[in-house]
Amino acid sequence: MQKDLITKNGFEKIVKEFKALLKQKTFWVKEKEIAAQLGDRSENAEYIAAKEQIRNTDKRLRFLDKIINNSEVIDISLIPHNRVNFGSEILIEDLDTNEFKTFIIVGTHETNPNNNKISNKSPFGRALIGKNIEDEFEFRINENFYEYKIISVKEYKFED
Repeated sequence: MQKDLITKNGFEKIVKEFKALLKQKTFWVKEKEIAAQLGDRSENAEYIAAKEQIRNTDKRLRFLDKIINNSEVIDISLIPHNRVNFGSEILIEDLDTNEFKTFIIVGTHETNPNNNKISNKSPFGRALIGKNIEDEFEFRINENFYEYKIISVKEYKFED
């Protein structure tokens, strides 16, 4: 199975969340034990709530564990960013509207469209990777064609 790429920063965030959830699970296990001592479990709201929290926490832990164990961590500072690459911040110009847009190429589990962080596996991410400054390219979405020009490429600096 091919591993998904993830930035060092993104991996550290996932590991941090995983550790925090382990602590949270311990809390809910204790809450469940305390609630179990209160009597009939079928009508015990505290017990039922704690049990549900444990189930939800376990579900998220399994998901994060899959990411942790099936990801290849990439230190983007070791990658050249003289052309678009994983971990690059790219400024492009839409040649139809003359608008400028910035995108960051990250791993699938780090994407955030609101912050213009797009996956290296997305169609647009794949179209950008390997492009050089001043390259012009077309990108098709359904029946619409868009023309772009690469204005600048640099290593993205993550904020913690």
